[in-house]
Amino acid sequence: MIVIDGVEMVSVQDAAQMAGRSPETIRRWVWSGRVHAIKQGNKLLLRRSDLPEVDAEAPESVALDLRSWAEMALARSTGKAGATAVDLILDDRADRAGR
Repeated sequence: MIVIDGVEMVSVQDAAQMAGRSPETIRRWVWSGRVHAIKQGNKLLLRRSDLPEVDAEAPESVALDLRSWAEMALARSTGKAGATAVDLILDDRADRAGR
């Protein structure tokens, strides 16, 4: 654990252990904007205080793999023919932000 400006920060691996998820899931949360992270060198660091909040938001009973998420996102999309993965991710971010 690292303390930056009085805030406890944890690595992706530590965050994954604390949240009971895989490191890849934590990285996806960061890339999707669900969790804020900073980069120190080649490592991503997350605020430890963000983890319980994120874990509480994640439904325990619904685990989506990438294909299921993409199918769900495509069904929700604005009817874009040939939507790419980038389109789906940007639409998902906009939905989460309430735009």
